[in-house]
Parts: sequence; C-alpha cells; structure tokens
Amino acid sequence: MTSFACATRALLAAPLLLALLACNSKSEDTAKAPAAPSISVNEAPASGKPTAATPPAKAPVEEPSAAAKLQDYIGCYNRLDGRAHKSIERYATWVKNMKTGPTGRESVVYGLYETDPESTAKCKTSFATSAAQKPAMPALDAAGAAYIQALDAMDTQVTEANNYYSRDNYKDDKFAKGKAMHAPLVASFEAFQKASSAFSDQLDVENDKVLAAKLADVEKTEGKQYTYYRMALMARAKALVNLLGEEKFDVAMAETRLSAYEALADESLAYAKAHKDGRDIHWSFFESSTEQFRQTAKERFRRVRDKVPYNEGDRMIMQTGSGWMVEGSPQKLLKTYNELVDKSNDF
Repeated sequence: MTSFACATRALLAAPLLLALLACNSKSEDTAKAPAAPSISVNEAPASGKPTAATPPAKAPVEEPSAAAKLQDYIGCYNRLDGRAHKSIERYATWVKNMKTGPTGRESVVYGLYETDPESTAKCKTSFATSAAQKPAMPALDAAGAAYIQALDAMDTQVTEANNYYSRDNYKDDKFAKGKAMHAPLVASFEAFQKASSAFSDQLDVENDKVLAAKLADVEKTEGKQYTYYRMALMARAKALVNLLGEEKFDVAMAETRLSAYEALADESLAYAKAHKDGRDIHWSFFESSTEQFRQTAKERFRRVRDKVPYNEGDRMIMQTGSGWMVEGSPQKLLKTYNELVDKSNDF
C-alpha cells in the first residue's frame, strides 16, 4: 500500500528546486527532494535562482529554448504539486486505515484540503504547448502529460470529497457516501503520487543540464560574483538535501558534501563583505537563508552520524505532519531548503 504520509513542504521542487514540498517515493518518512534550482530567464547578468525559480537567462547554446520550456513546466509544478500533496496528507491524518477507509466512528473528521482545478486546467493547456516546443524532451514531455492528467483526475475526486466533508454531509448519511468515495479517491491519490515522482525526476534531469551549462557560462564570462555564488550554492544545497533527506545515508559522503557547501558559503560571505556596493537588495535575505540551511543540514547530519533516535514526543509531532519542528528531521531540512529556494527565486 502506498504511503500517504508527507513531510510538510513543497515541493520536491522549482524551476527547479522544488519550492513546494511533496512526498518522497523512496521512503515513507522522507521528504521528497526538491527539483533543481534555476535562474530567471530575464535575470540580469549579476543576479541568480531555483524551486519556483525560472530557468537560466542563457540556456545551453545548443538548446537556446530549453530554459524557457522548463520554465512553464516548473512554474506549474511548483504551483500545483505541494497543494495536492497537502490535500492527501490532510485526509490521511484522520483516516487511520487508508486501505479500508473511514469507519464512521472517527472522533475527529478533518476532511481534506481543496486543490486548484482552475490552475490545473490552465497548466494542462500550457503543457500541451510546451510539449510541442523545441528542444524535444520526450521523457519530460511524457511525464508532464501523465502528471497533469493524474492531477486532473485527482482534482475531480478531491472536489467531490471536499464538498461532502466541508458541508458535514457525513452527519446526515452516516458516512455512506464517505465510505463509497474512499476507494476511487485513494486510487487517484496513488496515481498522482506516482506521476508526481516521475515528473519531478525528469524535471531534475533536464534542469540540471540547463543549470550546469549556465553556471559554467557565468563563471567563464563574469567570474565568481553574486550570480555565480547564488547558483553554485543552490546546486550544492540540492546535492546535500537529496542525500541528507534520506532516512539512512552514507555519512562519509554526507560529510564531504556538507564541507563543500560550508566552504562555498564561507567564500560567498567573504565576497559579499568585500563587495557591498554591487550587492543586490535581496542578497542579505538569501545569505540569511544559506546560514539557516547550513544549521539544519548540520543538525540532520549529526542526528544520523551520532545515531540519535527520535523520542516519543518527536515521533508524535512527525506523525501529525509537523516534522519540520523536530531538530535533525528530514522535514525540517527540507523546509529550510525550500525557504532557501524561495529567497533565491526572489532575485
């Protein structure tokens, strides 16, 4: 049976660093890793960005429209994905057995959160347009079509269920309709989660290509300035969160990635201190988020390295979807990562 427990967020990702949290397909308790960060297509030469960010101003020379194509996919993903996952999570908080459904004896009935059918419809149209654009990205285009179709189907089920529960209709029919709706509702959840994971993975693949090309170009043409540091830090943060977000990970590899992130963060701090005149107004907020991410990444690393178990209180908090409040949890790490993505996207 699919796990419906999500770590609060975004997710998995943005233009690409998922700005919104989503469920991780690899582990029941791990927050989904965000998609790669990206830079706004209209961004000036000395700024920078990733989750709900838009792809690089200069896409790879051989594929000049790759960034623009990704921008639409990423924008829709960031706008729709987290909300859909939160609706699933909300339902799972009070339906104790997702296989059998509500019993009618629940002491608390939360219902579920609304999704956004109107935005889904708009994205369905824009996805069809993007798929026809060059460069051809067969795997991504197919994943995008499957994603928006699965979300559209889930929207239909969620809208009906939300109307039923928000109007307290279960009090009038002794949960008859609630029980009847459960199976198709959960089937739509499962189909969406599968499609979401596949789409996120493909966004990561294509976005990483664009970002790598952009970062190399920025370093070559501008040197290590603000744009470079923002992009490079987001790339290292993503690599770090993808590893530390797992329940179990290679501690030695994590230490290497953490050290690399810290070294670059320190380098960027020194650069900013020495170049205050050319600093973007958003840099101080971004810098603050890089430090917060550094702190939570180290908390997560230490918990696993030192084999510190969650206490009973921690586990209770995590089961209610508030894992971001627990020190050293993947949910808290992902929350600060998504906040970092948001600050990067502000440029």
